[in-house]
Amino acid sequence: MKEALVRLDALMNRLIEADQSGSGIDPLPIASELGQIRQLLAEAPAVVRARGGQKHFRCEACGTISHGEAEPERCPTCGGRKFFAADIEQPFVESGAG
Repeated sequence: MKEALVRLDALMNRLIEADQSGSGIDPLPIASELGQIRQLLAEAPAVVRARGGQKHFRCEACGTISHGEAEPERCPTCGGRKFFAADIEQPFVESGAG
């Protein structure tokens, strides 16, 4: 998952640079890179199951959800250290006024 996020950040930076500099960018390599990133994300585990844990914590860096009675010290997927409470019972998140 971490590799996909790094590649996605690099691709976004390339697109921003191309936009700001006015240089043309070939859409086919961009589409190919996005396809590869999508595959990495599809193959990455999104939920790490815990034994009897009741709380859910989402890693801020990669989005992996860990379960347990307390927030983990490190993300089991990417090693991140920042988490926020995740409500996995509510699969859809409302974005507010729109």
